[in-house]
Amino acid sequence: MRVFKVPREPGAGGTIILSMIGGLILAHADWRGWVVGITVALVTFFTFDYAFDSYRAWRLGGMAFTLGLNGLAYILPAIYWFGGEALKPSPKNPLLVPLTIVAVLFALHFAFSRIKGWKNPLTYALGNFLPAVPALFAPAVAGKPFSYDVLVFWFLLAYYEAIGAAYVETKLAFRKFPKKYPLIAWLPAFLVVLYNSYLILALIEPTARLILNLRDTTYVAKIDDIKRLGWSVFRSVMLLYVITLAVLYLS
Repeated sequence: MRVFKVPREPGAGGTIILSMIGGLILAHADWRGWVVGITVALVTFFTFDYAFDSYRAWRLGGMAFTLGLNGLAYILPAIYWFGGEALKPSPKNPLLVPLTIVAVLFALHFAFSRIKGWKNPLTYALGNFLPAVPALFAPAVAGKPFSYDVLVFWFLLAYYEAIGAAYVETKLAFRKFPKKYPLIAWLPAFLVVLYNSYLILALIEPTARLILNLRDTTYVAKIDDIKRLGWSVFRSVMLLYVITLAVLYLS
């Protein structure tokens, strides 16, 4: 099995790169930060499938290799910029929040995959939090302090990725996933307006899509139709991405 390859799912691969770009923009990275950040994101991009396949098959060797490679890719630049501060459990450590979030996400995904199974909609949705993780590390690898702008950007992007995955599950003819669940789960996203009221603009299209889905009686079963549905959701995610990034950067 090849270690380095383009991800099978274009949405996941695109999110890895675009999330890092968004994080670098909000971190106000200089040209050196951009070079390091994009390089690091490419490591994750090309090893994503191998890491996921190793994790799903519980191949410890593959998991250790990809975890070690990606860990070094993100941690070494932070050590270069911040020195020993990047290794301390301190609020000033730009890696503290990203590593904590990643640990929680993996713990939840592991628990659901073992209890509910890999094909369970909740397991699938949780997995969609992961491709946006590079945004959280963007400040650290660019030599900038971690900021709430980056955290909110990652949250909205990753959260809608997960909700979008759940939305797709409600449209599959061979699933019995209630349409109300994605809409109910989406409501906590409105908490971001407490941070920046203009972020309501990013929530309009996703919310309208989920509400309209409640009365939509069309389902898909053919692989081509499922792919088109997936691209439709990805375009929706990118609209949220652009609006969220613009609001946070310009505010």
